[in-house]
Amino acid sequence: MHAMSRRIARVQLDSPLPQLDRLFDYALPDELGEIQPGVRVRVPLRTAGRMVDAYVIEVAEEDDAERALSSIENVISPVQVLPERLYRLARRTADRAAGSASDILRLVIPKRQVRVEKAWKSDALALTPSDESRERAEAVLAEYDGLGAVIDEGGRAAVEAIPGLKDGVQRWTEVLAASAARMLAGGRSTILVVPDYRDLDRLLTTLQTMMPAEAIVRHDSRQTNPDRYRAFLRTLEDAACVVIGNRSAIYAPVRAGLVAIWDDGDSLLGEPRAPYVHSRDAALLRQEQEGSALLLAGHTRTTDAERLVMHGWLKDVRAARRVLPKVMLSTQQEMEQPSQRVHSSAFAAARKASEEGPVLVQVSRPGFSPSLVCAECRAPARCAPCGGPLGARHRGAVP
Repeated sequence: MHAMSRRIARVQLDSPLPQLDRLFDYALPDELGEIQPGVRVRVPLRTAGRMVDAYVIEVAEEDDAERALSSIENVISPVQVLPERLYRLARRTADRAAGSASDILRLVIPKRQVRVEKAWKSDALALTPSDESRERAEAVLAEYDGLGAVIDEGGRAAVEAIPGLKDGVQRWTEVLAASAARMLAGGRSTILVVPDYRDLDRLLTTLQTMMPAEAIVRHDSRQTNPDRYRAFLRTLEDAACVVIGNRSAIYAPVRAGLVAIWDDGDSLLGEPRAPYVHSRDAALLRQEQEGSALLLAGHTRTTDAERLVMHGWLKDVRAARRVLPKVMLSTQQEMEQPSQRVHSSAFAAARKASEEGPVLVQVSRPGFSPSLVCAECRAPARCAPCGGPLGARHRGAVP
């Protein structure tokens, strides 16, 4: 005679201990009613003799009703804060980094705020950019060869952003905002990840000129706990939005059609806590799992991005009309003044250029070292017996 079946829940414990990084089976008492996957629950941990928080990953029927199982104590919240797509991403990311899934989930799921949760209605409207904003976005994307096609086809690209300012706006913020606006117009969400709060503020300002402010969801550490939880709940809804934030925003549970990272070489995009996953690595895993478009944008390209381009995994996207920086070389008279580490002409040019965009000051070492060359062919002057470089104490002196 077969035993009667019973309902069980497989849960992920909210614990950093590696020995607890797996799914545990718990019995579902009838008095708890219907429990949906993704909700928070309290369960007993018999080995520790205490109660712990957990997330329901799966609800199933079990034929062996006589197997000894602990029961779920209670449901903390009916909100499904852990969608199946987020759990799969956290699980795969943790496995790749030899960490635990709870460490990843702790980065993205904020602590529960009861008042915010009770006020949440889960009825956000699907907002789209205005016709004028769409035209502006298309004009920006047209400045890059093949970028629009990469976004529409769900492709992957390393984008070399145009440097400088345009009408007082950083050009790199325009290409990211235009890409997000194109996605939003098509009813799909976007995740934009930037290294720090300065970049976030610049990008946020540009985004607000291309789409309704209600469609933008911030995700950063400067937010208060209620604001952060309110923003997280918004990302659980089906209505498309644009998530903008720092490194942990890469795990936002939206159905992303596009994931874009600005300056993936910045050290701030590397998670300093276990399992130390870089936002770029998480984005690569997410793109492979969800099939969204992926952009790694910057003024320069990191060696990691260049390697992916060389292997054909990322498409090389550059401006249709490339903007070259202005190069300043020191004059001969300035080089003969050893007391100056940065010559006046170079300093004046750098100060003027910094008003419009980034400035690169390149030296071989602190200070500089003049060399003696032929006045006709510019070949370096070297000692005939030993081949070493020749020098002169002053102009016109014998080497």
